[in-house]
Amino acid sequence: MKMASVVSAVISSLAPSVFAQDGVQTPGAGISAVDYHYGMEIDVQKVLHRTDTSDKTGAVPVTLVYEDSEGEVHKIRFLEWGGSTASTTSIA
Repeated sequence: MKMASVVSAVISSLAPSVFAQDGVQTPGAGISAVDYHYGMEIDVQKVLHRTDTSDKTGAVPVTLVYEDSEGEVHKIRFLEWGGSTASTTSIA
């Protein structure tokens, strides 16, 4: 019974610091984006965040935050064709 009280006290003391973090931080928030150019070599080991283009049409800017094989986080910007099939023109 005494151990349960100790565990409860430890968890209670840690809770404020966990909840004070104001939600989950966006990956790469403090990193400046680099514009991608053709032929640029990138070492993507793990994708951390990518702009969703599924509801966009035409060429749209995308930001990709990734981790390289050495564990460093990078952010690049490039254009991509949106995934939506909705037409942006109307026929009168």
